[in-house]
Amino acid sequence: MITRIEINGFKTFSDFVMEFTPFTVIAGTNASGKSNLFDALNLLSNLADKDMRSAFKNLRGDAEEQFTQFSSKEFSDKINLAVEILVDKTVKDNWGEEAILKYTRLRYEIQINRIRNTKGFDDLKISHEELVPIKHQEDKWVKNNIDTNFLESWIPKVKTGKRGKPYILTDNKLNKQIIKIPLDGKPGPGREFSANEIAQSALSSVNSVEFPHVFAAKKEMLNWRFLQLNPEDLRRPSSRMAPDTVSHSGANLAAALFRLQQEDEFVLNDISIELNNLLPNFTKVAITEEISENKFVIKLLSDDGREFTSRVLSEGTLRILILCILKYDNQHKGIICFEEPENGIHPFRLKMMIQLLKGLSTDFTDIELPLLPLRQMIVNTHSAAFVDKILKENKTYKEISVWFSKLVSKISSNNKQNCKYTKLLPVSYSHGQISLDFLEPSEIAMTELEVEKYLETKDFES
Repeated sequence: MITRIEINGFKTFSDFVMEFTPFTVIAGTNASGKSNLFDALNLLSNLADKDMRSAFKNLRGDAEEQFTQFSSKEFSDKINLAVEILVDKTVKDNWGEEAILKYTRLRYEIQINRIRNTKGFDDLKISHEELVPIKHQEDKWVKNNIDTNFLESWIPKVKTGKRGKPYILTDNKLNKQIIKIPLDGKPGPGREFSANEIAQSALSSVNSVEFPHVFAAKKEMLNWRFLQLNPEDLRRPSSRMAPDTVSHSGANLAAALFRLQQEDEFVLNDISIELNNLLPNFTKVAITEEISENKFVIKLLSDDGREFTSRVLSEGTLRILILCILKYDNQHKGIICFEEPENGIHPFRLKMMIQLLKGLSTDFTDIELPLLPLRQMIVNTHSAAFVDKILKENKTYKEISVWFSKLVSKISSNNKQNCKYTKLLPVSYSHGQISLDFLEPSEIAMTELEVEKYLETKDFES
């Protein structure tokens, strides 16, 4: 679970800071930078597993376009990213080895420089990388978001051997930048890399619990799921040889549902009820086998007795179905980043959609949830009706936060020109009024007026 992000030099972000809750909503008009935040998270997730060029290749735009643009031909020469995360108390690798973590609160930093080489091409180099534990006494996020009665379920007590050095650090050795991974909790040399020679992050090099806290941070970032649903993948039946977890495009949905049915004979009833709450025309979800094709197929039964396979279902119906399935999948963990969850939902059923999204995020007050992996839901939306419903009906639910995205003008320190940058402001609603934090007094009135105007927008759901 990500709890804080700091970004500088990436797209429209300059000295940007934002905190997250288990269910985080980012609202605002189009072209205000909402999707750029997902791009930053996507880059971090890529860097945990891929070489740098591949990590940048999977983003919107060329590698150079990920660096903040100051003018038509001038870009930032470095990107700084930092995240603070909460991870599960145990971590398991692909060889079945398991480790219990001493710290579940970690902070990861990385700086990527764009350097022109002797051949005239730009190289991407890591000049700084660090992973450190967040000290309990300094952890304001935990104090604000997890009740002390439930604290030990998520934050282990550190009785002895407090960590004195980072799990990943950058050092200077003979005028060279060296990135080190010291052994975690045991003596030994650990690993060292020359920053000028490595093509990917030190974090990505760890694949086992030999370095448990580094491996836990890597697994957390790899579990950030960016749902970019492809209708063709959602509709396609699953082969018996298909993976039984849902991909970011929605592929393998039928295989995942078949696995859930094998694990719990009543789960299809729960998923059917969840779907019916949002789409009353459908009363039952079923998974069948096409023996001749050796495939699994999802079928929905309508209230008039007709049966529809996933091949003919609308994209809107499939978007809702995948969320219902993920909610009841005990193997689902990490973050879901989801754009415009209100699409295809009748305005009278927005409240039920919000409840479904809440069900896909961890409730720190639920004593049964520590048995499940950590879950987080981050959505962006430009629907005023969706945001208004959340603000007015979840005033006391601290696991939900709403942020308003806007572009602000700022003089660039590089070329002293006026540039537009993304700013996100936390929004709350109490006593019938909107409240905003992190603002200069002179900005408050204008920005609150912007939010009021946004919430009064008559979009398709109003």
